[in-house]
Formats: sequence, C-alpha cells, structure tokens
Amino acid sequence: MKDLQFMVHKSSENTAKDDAAKYDSAKYNERSFSTLMRALRLSQGYFSFVLVHCNSLVLRQQIVDRLQATCAVKPRQLFLPESATTLYRTIAAELEGEQPTALMILGLESVQAIDRLLVSTNLLCSEFSKTFSFPVVFWVTDELLRKIVRTAPDLYNRMTTIRFISQ
Repeated sequence: MKDLQFMVHKSSENTAKDDAAKYDSAKYNERSFSTLMRALRLSQGYFSFVLVHCNSLVLRQQIVDRLQATCAVKPRQLFLPESATTLYRTIAAELEGEQPTALMILGLESVQAIDRLLVSTNLLCSEFSKTFSFPVVFWVTDELLRKIVRTAPDLYNRMTTIRFISQ
C-alpha cells in the first residue's frame, strides 16, 4: 500500500521541523484514507453523503487514483459541467437508473452557479435517499466547505466529513 507521505510537498528548506510536519500530515492522511475506505465499504447498498475536504487538487487526484487501485469499492467519478444547476438531476441523467457502488462528485469548484446547485441539493436531500442506494462523495476545498455550511446547512448536517491535509 502506498504511503501518503509522498503526497505532502513543501517548497521550503528541509529542516527537522519540516520532517515532523510531513510525518504528521502523512500519518493524518493515512487515517483519513482508511476512514474514507471504511465509509465507502459500510455504505454499500445504502445512501449516504460523504464530504471529503482537501485543498490540493494534486493530492485529491492521488487519493482518487489510490482509491481506484486499492479499494474493493471502486467509486464511479462524475465531473460536473460548469453549467450544472442541480446535482440530483445531473446524477440521475448520468446514471440512467444504474446504481454504482459509490459516486464521487468532482469539479464542484468549477460550477458557475454553485450557490443555486447547493440550494437545490439542500432542498432535495430526502430525494437522494429515495432514489440512490450508494454513497455520494463530495470533494471540496475550504471555500466550497464554507459555501456548503452557509448555503446548504441541512445537506452539511447529513454529511460524514473526512479531511486530508497538505503542506
């Protein structure tokens, strides 16, 4: 199993303090990765919202790649178009009745009408569990997390939150 320590990059000079920070973030990220795999495994056959908080797009891609390579649950990826206005309809149209083991929502940071998408998702929270029987994983940055908390509080309260840190 790959160690997430390689994913922590820092541009400053390598000092003992930097080594400790890298070790701590690598250890933290390993625990987060295990938590994410466990959340996906335990949600099989059931609907759940999982929020993965990660500010580094590079780290996010490494985690997604590692999930695909090592996790028994192979999440399907959905890259939201910039023009998306509702998450529920976008997912339903993409899946056409299919029920994947898990679905990862990527590209939220690029959606132009993000507030509208979040409000509609917040209003339709209960519809997701009626239609989908798999976990939906949201990848978000600090900025998106703040928007979700402010714009879609019901949605946020239903989410399991997992955080990855980068230097």
